[in-house]
Amino acid sequence: MAVKKRGSQWYYDFKIRGARFRRAVPEARTKAQAERAETLAREAVYNRRYGVKVAPKLADFFAETYLPWAKTNKRSYANDRSRSKPIVAALGRLRLDEVTPFHVEKFKRERMTQPTRYGRLPSAVTVNHELKILSRAFTLAADQGLLDANPCGKVKRLREDADRNRYLTPEEERRLMGVLTGPLASLRPVVVLAVTTGMRRGEIYGLRWEQVDFGRGTITLLQTKSGRARVVPMSGRVRAELLALGPQTSGWVFPGSRSNQHRSEGHFRHPWGHCRRACREAGLDDLRFHDLRHTAATRLAESGADAFTIAAVLGHSSVQMTARYVHNTAPATKQAMEALAGYSEQTGHRSVTSVDDRDPRKGGKVMTG
Repeated sequence: MAVKKRGSQWYYDFKIRGARFRRAVPEARTKAQAERAETLAREAVYNRRYGVKVAPKLADFFAETYLPWAKTNKRSYANDRSRSKPIVAALGRLRLDEVTPFHVEKFKRERMTQPTRYGRLPSAVTVNHELKILSRAFTLAADQGLLDANPCGKVKRLREDADRNRYLTPEEERRLMGVLTGPLASLRPVVVLAVTTGMRRGEIYGLRWEQVDFGRGTITLLQTKSGRARVVPMSGRVRAELLALGPQTSGWVFPGSRSNQHRSEGHFRHPWGHCRRACREAGLDDLRFHDLRHTAATRLAESGADAFTIAAVLGHSSVQMTARYVHNTAPATKQAMEALAGYSEQTGHRSVTSVDDRDPRKGGKVMTG
């Protein structure tokens, strides 16, 4: 018998012809009950009476099941394929039912110390994206009867830097635009769209000319993160940049390196990588593409737009999401602070102790206003 107890829970662990069967027995209160559960599990494997399936290795499951499923059901398939590589490298040799929360926790810890292809350590956001993919793969395996539980369910995600507030100032934007010339000139309209409209990277590079209406001055986005189409107003600056591009035979506003080939979101990091050199020349530190969208949201708030308007322009499903992009620089916030200061003055409240505020035991008065 291969019955063991970890904490207050029993589980069985045995192998048959190289296939490992390891399951928790939460109903068992004694070792004898756990052993009976193991006996039934062995019989089920031998006789195939209960449809027990042998779990494949994680690498095989990703290649044969998860990635084909993601290609059919997720627009982020290219990202999933890229993000699954470190997962398979670390856990691919294990069978799905051999992966425990300890393995997932170890992967999370070690992943934070592995440099990316750009020579930087991965951020908490990157590692959490990979954990989400791993968890989704285990959920898919559980739906197919290969697992009883998702081991990622007991692993906490890394704390992300939700307070990042990097955005371009007008002076920084002028410096960046000043270096987007020559070989980097093709990035100029991309940056203008991001800063002026708040469009996402995938929305910009997935834009087709039939979505651009110069007559009405709008851009209609069909493939959005929320799944709902939205209409983005076109400013005069955006209109000028798009007109300067001229019609493309491929139909894409920003075609790929080969004719008639769309530069998908998964291939967009390369041109922005070139722009990192421009950022260095412009003296801009720690600038990410998503910060351009952040810049658009911040400028909308500074111009007096309310949270609902900003959410509609950016395509947020909730106002709470918009709050992550808007800082306390909006005119409404400043007016509220001035009103608060005025209220204090009108009520006669004093924050600084005066002669009249002395201890009454020493002959002073107590301010009550």
